[in-house]
Amino acid sequence: MSLAIAVPLGVASAIVYGTSIVVQHDVAHSSGTGDENPRSLIKLLLDPRWLLAIAGDFFGFLLQIGALAAGSVVLVQPLVVLMLPVSLFVGYLLGGPKPRAADYAGCFAVVGGLAVFLTLIGEPHAGRVPHSRPMATAVLIVLLGGLALCVLVRNRGTVIRGAMYGAVAGAYFGTLAVMVDACSDRVARNGFHSLIATSRGLVPLASIALLGLGGIILTQLSFQVGALAATLPANLAADPVTGVVFGAILLSETVPTDAWHAAAYALCLAAVIAGTLRLAQPAAAAQASA
Repeated sequence: MSLAIAVPLGVASAIVYGTSIVVQHDVAHSSGTGDENPRSLIKLLLDPRWLLAIAGDFFGFLLQIGALAAGSVVLVQPLVVLMLPVSLFVGYLLGGPKPRAADYAGCFAVVGGLAVFLTLIGEPHAGRVPHSRPMATAVLIVLLGGLALCVLVRNRGTVIRGAMYGAVAGAYFGTLAVMVDACSDRVARNGFHSLIATSRGLVPLASIALLGLGGIILTQLSFQVGALAATLPANLAADPVTGVVFGAILLSETVPTDAWHAAAYALCLAAVIAGTLRLAQPAAAAQASA
């Protein structure tokens, strides 16, 4: 495990993701009708801007794989929160609203809270390669539970639907990160052939495909429904939380959990949430007035 490699790669991945996500939202939201339209998602495959953004996502995914290979899920996955301030600035460069002083304060709260959180975690103890049955069970719970939540809000307002789709997509991506980490550990211990030789390799590979496809579809549907800053925060809140929880349960990755650290984690989380809400307000207000 190497913090000097994992953290820079994780930050770079968040920057690439944050840039790509702005373009994806712009294309998906402008091509939709303000409601979910799965058929219109097929049209995105013919849009060169969307395809370029998806290529950016793939590059960001490769960077994330490198980060997870060098560090633990509980260390790398919280870095995805950096996508929010990145998307704010990239959106402005592409013609969006100019960031205000309060937006800069929100970015500082997100980045500062994240930096202190990573400092408190330190270098988590190495985990283990989980058995195939608990991995499959966890993935099924996440997939089916996420679909059930999306069905429950299908008749609610656009804000609730967009936030729920984003949150479920974030949970899918957070679980996917755990599967990537399990694959990288498997390769490090037994070589690449072990990914297809036993169920302990095949299960996380299949899970990555299912979670990735589901996460991409739900992300684009959330973009059709709402403004980026009104849907992305829910995605980014669920992603690292799911990754950290399943990283601890499935991979046995540990972090300091004494009372002092728990209180400090809560303060860091409060700073990140406050910054995220601050950044979401301008776009949410614009969506309400539209």
